[in-house]
Amino acid sequence: MAAPSKTLPQLTSRETEVLGLLVRGHSNGSIGVRLGISTKTASVHLSNILHKLGAANRVEASYR
Repeated sequence: MAAPSKTLPQLTSRETEVLGLLVRGHSNGSIGVRLGISTKTASVHLSNILHKLGAANRVEASYR
């Protein structure tokens, strides 16, 4: 049986930045401040990341 593919869905460069901060434990507000975007925009990026990774929550996304 073949091993499952470890290829990640295509994330934008901004989504990759958001995911990196998420993995380090930052909140949406903190991500927004660090990237110079609103908390709402950080939240939208996070929602897109969760969808692309098929993750149910932030913790699950950080392990993918």
